[in-house]
Amino acid sequence: MDLLTLFSANLLLLLIFAISFQSMSLRVTPNAHWRSWAAANALLAIALICFAFERVLPTFVAYVLPNTLLLLGFGFHLYAARVLARLPNKLSDVFAPAASYVLVGVLAYVLSDPMLAYVGGNVIFTLLCVATIVAYTSKNFHGLISVIGLVLAFFFLAAVGGLRIFHGLAGDAFAGPGMINDMMQDLHLMSAMLFVSLTGAFSTALSFEQVAQRHKEAAMRDPLTGAYNRREFQSRLEDLLHASSRKTFGLLNFDLDHFKQVNDQFGHLAGDQALVKVVAATKAQLRKDDCFARLGGEEFAVILPDISRENAAKVADRLRQRISEIQFDFAPEDFRITASAGIYHGDGSEVVMEDLLQAVDESLYRSKNNGRNCVTFAPSLKPVAV
Repeated sequence: MDLLTLFSANLLLLLIFAISFQSMSLRVTPNAHWRSWAAANALLAIALICFAFERVLPTFVAYVLPNTLLLLGFGFHLYAARVLARLPNKLSDVFAPAASYVLVGVLAYVLSDPMLAYVGGNVIFTLLCVATIVAYTSKNFHGLISVIGLVLAFFFLAAVGGLRIFHGLAGDAFAGPGMINDMMQDLHLMSAMLFVSLTGAFSTALSFEQVAQRHKEAAMRDPLTGAYNRREFQSRLEDLLHASSRKTFGLLNFDLDHFKQVNDQFGHLAGDQALVKVVAATKAQLRKDDCFARLGGEEFAVILPDISRENAAKVADRLRQRISEIQFDFAPEDFRITASAGIYHGDGSEVVMEDLLQAVDESLYRSKNNGRNCVTFAPSLKPVAV
């Protein structure tokens, strides 16, 4: 493939993705990452044009402008990655790598040293690629397949940047200040075309994959409190009861005592605030693998996998105590909400879910009948007759 064809293919791909991403930013929210990708591709297209015509540019402009635009484009790539990863982000960080290169480019021009511009630009470029890889490997992308393509694309460019740094430090002669103005123009343009194709395709896929993941997560959650909903709770309990390996677990069911008085006395908005605060306090006391769900109203349940009877009792009592200590902004300082709970412990052998839930529910009501604000264990369940 000749040089003009490679150049035209790169420019066309960059412009297509820039326009596509900008169009998406006008139709989809949140849209910060779409705008960043659009800006990145547009800037890289302009940088490519500058590289192609750098021989006719004034020397100072050739030293500074193409690489500055290139690094600014990759700065927007990094910004988009950090937005999607929900990492701390500042727009000023987008311009920092480009601004750093301006200083390098000016110094290289003053010293008439194209190798300094070449090596300095590639060092900043490689660091930007590595930082983008770090963003795409953060925990918020776990389980998303599309991110693998983006990591590989930036890893490939980081490797190319490393080779170019080595090439520069090896002391080869330089015809000019640009990053692609050397004897390997075809290879650079082919690498760029591969990168643009990968990032364009996988960026789009990743964005929609994240949307699908959010919708799936929302379907599992109670919209008010963020706890799991009844459907997800029952699904996880069913999986636990049908697991091939039998380990003991705890099943805790609790509701808030006299909660109707909160709504009657302080209003339903205060009731919602109380539920949110109770859920937050409860989550803080649980392990990562525990399943905490709001079953409806002021009724909650917790699945405690792989736990001893003694520790399950400790968790239940700790939750009961923590709830009773919560203070609420809408109520007097001495106002408290308490919880009554029922708990099952066992391995669930030959027990159907309906019987298990009923046994825990009955133990909860024994707690209420025993004065509330306490925990009662459910009796051992008999295996289902075959």
